Amino acid sequence: MRKVIILILSLFLIIGVKAQMNYLEKGNKLIYFGIAIGVNYGDYKAVRRPKLDALQTDSVKLVSSKFGPGFDLGIIGNLQFHKYWDLRLVPTLSFSDKSLEFTNQDDEVVRKTVSSIYLSMPLYLRYKSKPIKDFRFFVLGGMRYNYDLNSNSNERNTESQILVNKHDLGVEMGFGFQIFFPSFVLSPELKVYHSVSNIKRPNEGLIYSRAIDKMFSRIFTLTINLEG
Repeated sequence: MRKVIILILSLFLIIGVKAQMNYLEKGNKLIYFGIAIGVNYGDYKAVRRPKLDALQTDSVKLVSSKFGPGFDLGIIGNLQFHKYWDLRLVPTLSFSDKSLEFTNQDDEVVRKTVSSIYLSMPLYLRYKSKPIKDFRFFVLGGMRYNYDLNSNSNERNTESQILVNKHDLGVEMGFGFQIFFPSFVLSPELKVYHSVSNIKRPNEGLIYSRAIDKMFSRIFTLTINLEG
């Protein structure tokens, strides 16, 4: 993960020292494409079972979530239907590790990690500010659907594991800025995702699973977009 971050930052610095030309003078394209490379940090928002069910999980004193690292690689399809508005579809292959820690009554801590490989289909509406020379800000938001390609693996479906659904739907929003170069646009952006559907699957044989009523995904993503 450190090597990936260093590579992305190095790319940004190398490009940044090059002489700039006003890419906007070449006109705005209706449709254009690009690639998105990013790093993500995700966790689960876990909701405990109601107190009425406490007898089933009374040995679990605390449930906490721990962020885990990941990596994204996507393809950008952009429809610029207005001077300041875009509609963006970014199919992405996303690798993610999320962990939950359970503290028992004797203060023993048990960690359960879920490794996922998502095929994500986010659809964004983006608003861009008025350009200042070769630079402008933007904000974006939309819906994101995740399909977990790793959901059927043996590692993910053992009796000792927290089980999650293969389908996940949520809301994602973020902000960033564009830097225009002679033949491409560089766009760093920061996004936050929160699922709206409960992704927990029952595993009544595992006391740690019984301690959780609902689970939701939360993901923070830093992306570098290169667009033609």
